[in-house]
Amino acid sequence: MKAMVINRYGDADCFELQEIEPPELKSDEVLIKVHGSSVNPLDAGIRAGMLKTFVRLDLPAVLGVDVSGEVVEVGGQARRFKVGDRVYAYTGVGAGGGYGELAAVAEESLARVPENLDLVKAGSVPGAGATAFEAFTVHAPLEPGMRVFINGAAGGVGTFTIPVAKSMGAHVTGTCSTAKADFVSRLGAEVIDYTKGNPFAAKQSCDVVLNTVRGTDEGELRTMLARGGKLVTIVGTPVDLATSKLGSIVRTTKVIPFFVSSKSTCLEGFSKLIEDGEVEPIIEKAYPLVDLSQAHRRVETGRVTGKVCVDVRSIWQ
Repeated sequence: MKAMVINRYGDADCFELQEIEPPELKSDEVLIKVHGSSVNPLDAGIRAGMLKTFVRLDLPAVLGVDVSGEVVEVGGQARRFKVGDRVYAYTGVGAGGGYGELAAVAEESLARVPENLDLVKAGSVPGAGATAFEAFTVHAPLEPGMRVFINGAAGGVGTFTIPVAKSMGAHVTGTCSTAKADFVSRLGAEVIDYTKGNPFAAKQSCDVVLNTVRGTDEGELRTMLARGGKLVTIVGTPVDLATSKLGSIVRTTKVIPFFVSSKSTCLEGFSKLIEDGEVEPIIEKAYPLVDLSQAHRRVETGRVTGKVCVDVRSIWQ
């Protein structure tokens, strides 16, 4: 099969299109003919070796934590899906597989792709969509009337969290640049333009703050919280996240760091919102798989609006 492979950790130019052996299917896995994937900051971090202390790849490796496509084979102990089913998954840190023609995915990670979603476009959804849903249903469950502040509202996770929070009856405020203010406003958030001053200067007294921007001062984020509020953060290494969690023990506000689960429960919940028309994936651009290096470089600018999609179907159609 064809795949974009890395033989070493490095910059975005380390990808090579190669012909490799298909993955061996385990009994609890499902083999997917891949149509779509995406580039997340996590993918770029894994490629660059930023997480190799915690997740060591078996090089050469096929990256891509998001996978969408059709089932072509089912492992002996897999029972939920059959050949021909349209599925997608967040495969988990270190699992990957999305940047190849075929991917073997744990059945517990798979959810059905909504009928109103194209299979290539679906590749942009799993990790970011499940993150948005997990944040507001597991770690900081929302109720109607609650106030939510999203730091980084125009990015991949941000553009999903706004409609998720709105669907639960929350009032949403989000940060973005001037160029993206109208876009974020149309998604349903009150906008704070970070290019016009300190976005944390006007205290919001929010019930939940979600941080999606690496390098943001945690102390400033906590000032946006009401007493008893929760700061949910999805950025940083496992050590960073553990440090944040320990620090919250002595505070009246709670810091909740997390890496999204690779089990399908939250992705299934997010899929229902897509089916119901509550959420629509925002794709800045879909790159053919052969242009994967360009896609990674774009994500590394930190200026993407919505998601960068990868058209894997382009290499086998």
